[in-house]
Amino acid sequence: MRENPSLMALDPMIENLLVLQDRDVRHDEIVRHLEDIPPRLAAEEKHIAAIEARFNVAREAHKALELKRRELEKQASQSEEQRNRFRTQQLAVKKNDEYAALEKQIEAAGVHIDELETQTIEVMLELDQSEISLKGKRAECDAEIARHRDAISAMQRQSAALKAELDGAKTAAEAARKKVSEDALASYIYVKSRVRRPPYVVPIEDQHCCGCHLKVSNDVIQQARVKGTITRCDSCGRIVYI
Repeated sequence: MRENPSLMALDPMIENLLVLQDRDVRHDEIVRHLEDIPPRLAAEEKHIAAIEARFNVAREAHKALELKRRELEKQASQSEEQRNRFRTQQLAVKKNDEYAALEKQIEAAGVHIDELETQTIEVMLELDQSEISLKGKRAECDAEIARHRDAISAMQRQSAALKAELDGAKTAAEAARKKVSEDALASYIYVKSRVRRPPYVVPIEDQHCCGCHLKVSNDVIQQARVKGTITRCDSCGRIVYI
């Protein structure tokens, strides 16, 4: 006849190990969450830097247009000064061929000035569109950055809360360890170092380990019935109990 586990008194040693496991798991979860936060924060800062870099590309393109407009205006001003010098020289010449040569230079300077003014107008139109686009990009980037800043603030609050909780979790785990015998604690620490993830102490139900869900041997079941004895699953190595 199979014994009903719910009617069997829990071994005090196992009970203490279960309390330790519960507190250990919580402590380790807090530590793991805290360790996860710095790389997540770094990722958010990286996103912000990428957004700013994207905006800077647009801003530099706008600055390049402004420089181009200034350069065209400078060239137009220089050409206008040169044309005025030609006109002044023309007033002083007496020969027809010299007068005609200067007239050609004046006309060429005029054509060049017209070309520069046309180019300047085109650049100014581009600047108007670029300024509108730049303002839109700035607003878009600011909205994206604000979302990442909100995520950073949330993680910083989470970190502060976890750090506040960590001390209490560590104290609780240490208190639970003191209630576990040296031999049981040594076995628990060994199992915890070998098993990839919790739980480390699990019941046997229907002859199966509740950690790896594989069937345990009859020897393991018989040993698990002996109170005060550490029994381990012959498949996963977890501490098992009935």
